[in-house]
Amino acid sequence: MTLHFHGKIKNVQYKAFLTSELPQYDIDDFDINKAGSYGKIAFRGEEIAFSKWVSPKRTRTYPFERIYNTLNARMRLTVIPVLKDEGLDGDLDRIQYSTISWMNLLNIYIVLAYYDKATKNIRPLQFAKNKISHQTYNSQIVNKQILEIIGGQLQSALHWNLALIENHFIEIYKLALESYDNISRSIGVRVHDRTLQEQYLAIIMREFQMFRDISLRGSRNAATRETLTLHAFEYLSDGMKAQFEIENYLGGIYHLTVDEVIKDELENLYIIQESKNSSTRFLPGISDIKDGLFKLIIFSNLDTLELDSMPIGFKSRLKLTGKKVKGTLLMPCKENEVKEFLEMNAGNYSRRELDIIYKLNLESENNNRLEILIAQNYL
Repeated sequence: MTLHFHGKIKNVQYKAFLTSELPQYDIDDFDINKAGSYGKIAFRGEEIAFSKWVSPKRTRTYPFERIYNTLNARMRLTVIPVLKDEGLDGDLDRIQYSTISWMNLLNIYIVLAYYDKATKNIRPLQFAKNKISHQTYNSQIVNKQILEIIGGQLQSALHWNLALIENHFIEIYKLALESYDNISRSIGVRVHDRTLQEQYLAIIMREFQMFRDISLRGSRNAATRETLTLHAFEYLSDGMKAQFEIENYLGGIYHLTVDEVIKDELENLYIIQESKNSSTRFLPGISDIKDGLFKLIIFSNLDTLELDSMPIGFKSRLKLTGKKVKGTLLMPCKENEVKEFLEMNAGNYSRRELDIIYKLNLESENNNRLEILIAQNYL
């Protein structure tokens, strides 16, 4: 059974406690290809945090973990490729409008990028295939947008993002197509059919609204597919799959899923739950934890939520399951409860996992409607 929810959201406020230190770069010699996955760019005595995506597809390379590390900064931008073609025998991913909507909602400036250099994939099992690797961004177009953002010509990320998509998306997408043609010729690897790409682009050129509708249909279909899929290494025995239609204050609508939704009969509310599991360790890896927390930011900030047009109570929860866990710990909780749980699990967790648990308790204490549950996975 799949539940269908409709939520409304105005402002997003969130305090992150598991963020990694952001290395600093100076704007005068900033190179996105040499920079780390996240950091901060210094300019005129100020700074803006950045993160970068490896692929425009959200489910493949933990881009949300990278953005999570920038959440506490006053200004944030994220560099996203409009397109990534890994060769005719590889994947082809394109940016979706739901990604743009997500960044709008979180007040994160988007920098649209494209890859202009790559090499043939020469790994033993891939050498005979049409696959490319080691793709690098065109750094000039990235720096141009960053300079415009920090120039302060536009007041908000929302205004910047909308103007960027409407005025420059087509141009950057065409540059990406030309670039892949050049890469294909220079290294002798076939890429995906450009005709289909140009058909997609022609639709965008006719009407920007059509681009949004196409992409939202794609995200809605992806959401539907996710609700029908159980992941082998996830412990998802608590509740039901669900689809969410989220509306922001401008009337924009996008579609999301979570691992499960649980009806709490005692409190008469629904728990929107994201689950992460480790089949060998005490806690899942830090990348998984940050990814799960990021996905719950929007749900924990919802102003209202309806099920079948009826208002309901709700909260969000990150469930972390591990092979070595004894008992359960539901946060936020008092410090003595954390200590009792840790004493019960003495010898099962690492020093780093100890630090993570205390920071998770702070994260749940300082953010509305956010619970974090640690439990055994029983697998």
